[in-house]
Amino acid sequence: MAQRLAVVGVGAVGGFFAARAAAGGTDVRLCVRRPFDELVVRSPDGVYRAELPVLTDPEQAEPVDWVLLATKTQQTPTAMPWLRRLVGPRTVVVVAQNGVRHAERVADAVSADRVVPAVVYVNAEPVAPGVVEHRNYGFMQVPAGVLADRLAVVLPGGGLVRSVDDFAVAAWTKLTANTAANSLTALTGRRLEVLRRDDIGRLAVAMMRETVAVAHAAGAAVPDDLPESTIDRLRDQPGDAGTSMLYDRLAGRPLEHEALIGAVVRIGAQYAVPTPVSAHILPMLAAISDAAISDAAAGP
Repeated sequence: MAQRLAVVGVGAVGGFFAARAAAGGTDVRLCVRRPFDELVVRSPDGVYRAELPVLTDPEQAEPVDWVLLATKTQQTPTAMPWLRRLVGPRTVVVVAQNGVRHAERVADAVSADRVVPAVVYVNAEPVAPGVVEHRNYGFMQVPAGVLADRLAVVLPGGGLVRSVDDFAVAAWTKLTANTAANSLTALTGRRLEVLRRDDIGRLAVAMMRETVAVAHAAGAAVPDDLPESTIDRLRDQPGDAGTSMLYDRLAGRPLEHEALIGAVVRIGAQYAVPTPVSAHILPMLAAISDAAISDAAAGP
């Protein structure tokens, strides 16, 4: 019998992996706020379309084998009613969100031994409810072990699930890139090409050096030269490549700053690691996010 997977949050990440799972034979249902008729993922190798079950109320849900939590981190509290309905005695929750310390976010709904933290890499953008523009690559890194092997059956084919022996390094490596790329694209309203400017590039490296220092203090052995190698990689991305926080700002949605650069500042403070550049940029992102929240509350 096919494994049952519920995807909570069907944006770029949730939509991409839901499509791949369904195409591989997994029994997928989508948990969303706004209904849509079909899931459409447009990729360079073709267009995937499927009419999958779409649930809009947690009361419609029942326990499943797997939950893929693909909301933004700041939306986790609003996803908890879904998790309480979807999680049964054997359910495994994959936390496919940015940042670090994934299991802590869902501790009220599932025990840590049934949580798979995931670092996601996918170049995709949600363009309408249920519609995802997938431009390049797509996979998640998870801790090596039995759950990773089982997850590879739920998300089969194409190396969608990649096991890593040191997940802390994987998570902090991704966060290092995110602190700079997401923050600076959201602040400037430009895509990753903005990092090709010398001044913005220097700022990005300074932010990433702070993240690396905090990672080391937290026990993650990321390479010392990670900021320099990361800025080279980011500058080599296609000119139209963006970030999730940029897409949120352009769409007038709240930002994920607290889980990214905010985590660096908070964890840095715990370990007495100075993060002056990040601490100065954080309130600017918070102000942008607050404006989006105020606009949404005001309505049309």
